[in-house]
Amino acid sequence: MITENASSIKLFNLKEIGKKNIPETYLTYQKELELFSDWVANFLAKSNANLGRTGAVCPYVQYAEEKEYFKVGVFDAPDPKQELIISLIRDLKELFITMNPTNKKDEKFKAITILFPTLNENQVLDIIDGVQLKLKPEFVKQGMMIGQFYENCQQGGLRNSSFRPLQSPVPLLAIRYMVETDWPFLEGDKVLEQAYQKNFGKINFGTKKE
Repeated sequence: MITENASSIKLFNLKEIGKKNIPETYLTYQKELELFSDWVANFLAKSNANLGRTGAVCPYVQYAEEKEYFKVGVFDAPDPKQELIISLIRDLKELFITMNPTNKKDEKFKAITILFPTLNENQVLDIIDGVQLKLKPEFVKQGMMIGQFYENCQQGGLRNSSFRPLQSPVPLLAIRYMVETDWPFLEGDKVLEQAYQKNFGKINFGTKKE
């Protein structure tokens, strides 16, 4: 059984899913992993007419995959508790910081995504939304972001409130470094704004979250 220790999560490169070269531990979830991989390739890495800007939905993902900076893991305990997942994600956060690349030029491209293929709809709200909400301030203070993705996520896009960029076919939590365009996700919370400004300085543009 998977525990809350990050060392028990076998991380592998996103591109290994397409090669059907995933860890044996995760073969049970080959279908879910392929759904995730297809979503990354055909949604995150592509432009979208509803996005409200040019370019890919996530402009970092293609380069991250090519350079093997995009790591994937699976958590499949049957009845996970929020406290357990919080402990796990905190451990993974520390692993993420030391994970290559560690140079300023490329570290913004690295990511860890943990899939939760066994969660039901009620568990998704508790585990995915709940953990993200509780850990977000802690992550932001360290110059990082934790993202929540699942099938019915209703968070709208930054430039089009009707767009749903966080709807994924498999529930997941994503760890990455904060980038300058994350300001709208933090605006309105003084503590988070201060953490952002510590990394990027004061904002001189009036982008509002739609």
